[in-house]
Amino acid sequence: MGLKEYNMIKDIKETPLALKAVTKEINEIERLGDVGKTFKKVFFIGCGSSYYAALYGAWPLLKNDGILTYSLPSSELLFHYMKNVDEKSLVVGVSRSGNTAETITVLEKCKRNGAHTIGFTIEKGSKIFDTTDETIAFEIGEEKSIIMTKSFTSFSLATALFSTILNEKLFGIKQRFLEESKSIPSLSENILRDEDKIIPLSNRLVAENVERFVFLGSGPSYPIALEGALKIKETSYVATEGLHLLEFRHGPMASIGEKQSLVIACFLEENHVYLKNFVTEFMDKHADIILVTDSKDFGENVIRVPSEYSVESKALLSIIPIQILAYYYSVGKGKNPDRPRNLFRYIQRF
Repeated sequence: MGLKEYNMIKDIKETPLALKAVTKEINEIERLGDVGKTFKKVFFIGCGSSYYAALYGAWPLLKNDGILTYSLPSSELLFHYMKNVDEKSLVVGVSRSGNTAETITVLEKCKRNGAHTIGFTIEKGSKIFDTTDETIAFEIGEEKSIIMTKSFTSFSLATALFSTILNEKLFGIKQRFLEESKSIPSLSENILRDEDKIIPLSNRLVAENVERFVFLGSGPSYPIALEGALKIKETSYVATEGLHLLEFRHGPMASIGEKQSLVIACFLEENHVYLKNFVTEFMDKHADIILVTDSKDFGENVIRVPSEYSVESKALLSIIPIQILAYYYSVGKGKNPDRPRNLFRYIQRF
């Protein structure tokens, strides 16, 4: 008798359709890009997984010094940075429910400060529509689990498309990711076909009683590391953290020798030699490592993504196998990943 199939894995398997729903809104996202090019500052905000999606989505602008770009948790913008928000500011708020208390409150205050506000959600008629100047509701279908999976990937794509389009409009340089985005739904289908290759990794972690995880990423894969750490933590209640890749060497490397697993998203690009040296160094120290990579330099405990795409695309696709890893780890430990304790779909008070 097989394991019960929870809604979380069903949601993950609907990711290709969800991503297609985002690409269908490309004309509307492009229109928002036209709006955005008149502003001097862009703020991306959200809470939890929505914040990590906003952080990933800000990457195409963060790597360009021609416009001030910030990506912050909604509450941090409210508590510490609101004085920077003015009529020269564009604020993009991401909320699955469209009712997230911190995000709604911040968007209201930003609007009062004179900022132009945009919302990304999947819930039509939610509060974010009344709060922002304009909002897109992506029709990705209901996400039945409390855990964000297909919505995280969809928001990541949507915000990155917005940033990429805005980048093109501001600086006139063609962005590879924009063209690649057309292929991302079908590429996600290919990754889902490798589910059976990921399950043994989860089963091994359960069998070896691994209950500490460090997720590592660099550039656009850093938000993916944060989200991966969150997926394990909220579904299985074990200790996790997400770090910039090489920051592990500056203190956290002392934890090598404890029973833990490092989950590293690293890809072929100009810095690959440093990434390879890093991974090799910690393999030599007998760290337990699971790699999500396009590199063929490593053979064991590897989850592969296609190599012929930009690092932005590879980072986005890498969240899917990490979600699958987290799901089967949770189920293997006897947890219900659909209903984590103490969590609700959105917090109504702030």
